[in-house]
Amino acid sequence: MLKLRFFASLKDLTGESEMEVELEGETSVREVFQQLKTRFPRLEKYEPVLLVAVNQEYSDLDSLVSPGDEVSFFPPVSGGTR
Repeated sequence: MLKLRFFASLKDLTGESEMEVELEGETSVREVFQQLKTRFPRLEKYEPVLLVAVNQEYSDLDSLVSPGDEVSFFPPVSGGTR
């Protein structure tokens, strides 16, 4: 199993803060995200600006993941004003 975590607007789009998906072997985060887009098509617009962490370390869509890993997806975040 692969644990997926969603934050901010991605959590709203999926209706979940986390979920687990079946994973047979090693694959890329990009492939996992492609599968998520078939289930949640509105995620498509986030792909070019998506922030990703694998096992709590910032990563990218080309990173490889294996069963037991955790992948977190974050939308871009902007700072406030003072």
